[in-house]
Amino acid sequence: QPFDDLLSAFAQDVTTTRYATWDDLLDYCCRSANPVGRLVLRIAGYDDERLAAQSDAVCTALQLVNFWQDFAIDWRRGRLYLPLDEAERWGAQVDDLDPAHLSREWRQALEAAATRTRQLFLAGRPVCDGVSGRLRYELRVTWLGGTMILDRLAAAGFDPYHHRPSIGPRDAWPLLRRAISWRGP
Repeated sequence: QPFDDLLSAFAQDVTTTRYATWDDLLDYCCRSANPVGRLVLRIAGYDDERLAAQSDAVCTALQLVNFWQDFAIDWRRGRLYLPLDEAERWGAQVDDLDPAHLSREWRQALEAAATRTRQLFLAGRPVCDGVSGRLRYELRVTWLGGTMILDRLAAAGFDPYHHRPSIGPRDAWPLLRRAISWRGP
């Protein structure tokens, strides 16, 4: 099933460039991101629905972080992943998307999307402690990296047009240190 889900998401990504609702976008994430986490757990020997559900939350959050991080890049390519109902909720209009300036309304919509994304990270955080060995530290670093990008998006005023949030080589040691000193929720 995970492979079928991935193929379905790949096919959808070729034809769908906008999502009307959060449900539509989350359905895509369930098929594009979540199967990867479930496969990693299975390969590592974990067959636990609780861990799988936590992994789903983290994988969806990671997919969403990528969308918010690449908001400007995707827009230039004709794609808009932020759900239109979220944009409308903040008064953001697609016609107002200008590559030189991201309006206050669009930044508010991205802030709301980032808040929702952070809630998914928090819901999935226990998977980082529910596995052992090397995978535990890999998941912690992945979780920390995703939340670090959200922090940087916030620090940039939710304007990925002018400040694309990312992590780089200089972040490796701080991420590793935080993964090793990780404390439970």
